[in-house]
Amino acid sequence: MIAFLGYVLPYGQMSLWGVLELYLLPIIIKRNFQISTKKNNYKINDKNNSNLIEKFIGILDGDGYIEIGPQKQYNKSNNAKSTIRTRIVLRLHKDDKELLNFFMTTLKIGKLDELKSKNQYRFILFKKDILNFIYLYLQYNNIEFLSYNRRKQYFLLKYIIENNITHWEDLNLEEINNLFKKIIKQLDFSDIINLPYFNNWLIGFTMAEGSFHFKSNGRGHYSIVQSGHENYHLIKAIHYFIKGSLSLHHQIKPANSKVYRVSFSSKIDLMFILNFFENNQLLGLKKLQFDNWKSDIISNYNINSSAPNVILSKVSNNKVLNNTNFNNNNESSNE
Repeated sequence: MIAFLGYVLPYGQMSLWGVLELYLLPIIIKRNFQISTKKNNYKINDKNNSNLIEKFIGILDGDGYIEIGPQKQYNKSNNAKSTIRTRIVLRLHKDDKELLNFFMTTLKIGKLDELKSKNQYRFILFKKDILNFIYLYLQYNNIEFLSYNRRKQYFLLKYIIENNITHWEDLNLEEINNLFKKIIKQLDFSDIINLPYFNNWLIGFTMAEGSFHFKSNGRGHYSIVQSGHENYHLIKAIHYFIKGSLSLHHQIKPANSKVYRVSFSSKIDLMFILNFFENNQLLGLKKLQFDNWKSDIISNYNINSSAPNVILSKVSNNKVLNNTNFNNNNESSNE
């Protein structure tokens, strides 16, 4: 498969124009998007780096944001147009500084900025890193953000890049927002669960929005939360991934207002979760939390964490057939 400006072409069904796009892509990128032709500092086909980038996209979906706005103008006339400031920002607690350093040194992008008043660090990707790294990687690998807000922010970013817009005043935000609603597909949980990068994405998203904990009654739980009705199917996908096909028609009600939370504590679910996070490694403080939680779960529940058949059989039952017809309207109306 080949991805170009959001369109995917299969190798075996390429038109002449598709072939030209393949060979002209580097030229088009250099001319219109002003992306550096220097060799990137990561190997796009390296499995470890690819896994890490997919986890990075997951954590950005939870705790990051794409910031786009007018660039402050200094020593300019009052009539000068503002250029566009573009940044991707990931903010974590200061105790997770090592994780942010790991992203920075391994992927060779961004910089760290300490927010002492908030006990946080910001990992900031500026325009060069966005164009030469994030944008190119997502386009070449047909990967997208999954949370509604990040999808909307990235749509604006792509619109600016692909239309070669350089000044803030040239953006019609209302028109772009209407275009987003018109052409961007609302991902169903069946779409999400079948994404080839879903496992790594879920690792990153768990690092941002997940929790391994024990309640006052001593029962162990893995919980994950997300706000907004638009993200219902994102939470539904995670629920289905863990619970399996018997949960196909289960309706998840908002915990409060528009916040959706799923929590898992049954022995069979905990066995699946233990195996999943053993085979798909967490990073940073979330890994330490999981390791401590796992130790207590194994001792308290008498679970053998090395049972390899658990995750294999569960995952095989979780894959949703593309031709399955789901009654999404009924689910949405009962949120």
